[in-house]
Amino acid sequence: MSRAFQRGRADGPISADSGDSWQSLGTDLKSTFGRTFLPVVVPLVGMWAVYLVMVFTGNWMNRALGLQAREVDGLLGILFMPLLHGGFGHLLGNSMSWLVLGGMLSLLTRHFMKITAMIWLLSGVLLWIGGTPWVCHAPEGFDCGGLHIGASAVIYGFASFLVAYGFITRRILAVIFSLAVLFLYGLSMLVAMTPLSPGGISWSGHLAGALAGVVVAFVFTRSLRAEKSQRKLARS
Repeated sequence: MSRAFQRGRADGPISADSGDSWQSLGTDLKSTFGRTFLPVVVPLVGMWAVYLVMVFTGNWMNRALGLQAREVDGLLGILFMPLLHGGFGHLLGNSMSWLVLGGMLSLLTRHFMKITAMIWLLSGVLLWIGGTPWVCHAPEGFDCGGLHIGASAVIYGFASFLVAYGFITRRILAVIFSLAVLFLYGLSMLVAMTPLSPGGISWSGHLAGALAGVVVAFVFTRSLRAEKSQRKLARS
């Protein structure tokens, strides 16, 4: 038996310069985390930082930067609404969904920041145009005048993007994620996009986010859909 073969046995020692070394594995994990999960975590850190500021300074940021539908003063909310939350429970619930759905999106596409920015802005624009004016998450004693706040619109955009992306691409991982989203979130999200949702919840924000996610999925896959169309024409 050759010496080279003995070095390559599965139960043999792993050399320091081997491609399968612990150092190489650690480098790969760091690279994967930085490329895939760090972009998901950074906006979440921003949400918590804003919430901590409001804990010590009051609810003024929600009133000043929340989205007011069809009001010029509410245009700033297109940019800032996802960073604002009405309380600890509101933020905690959105944080969990952001990590799960955002992590899926980042693993699947490797374009998390680009897709998030598109959903973020488009959902805000749609909500500003067609949002309900009576939703308010402000703590008791504050009148926020129909402000929309929270990251839910973007989160619903993540969910609808994943479902649409799986349907469009038919790739194995995309289909698995699509089915997982439908199984875990489908019914509850569907109800929360209608006026049947509990009071104080921006169902129109959820609906705007879901619509934005589908639109972005079709935009993001336009080259893939064009290739599929060309292949079909070539076969016919």
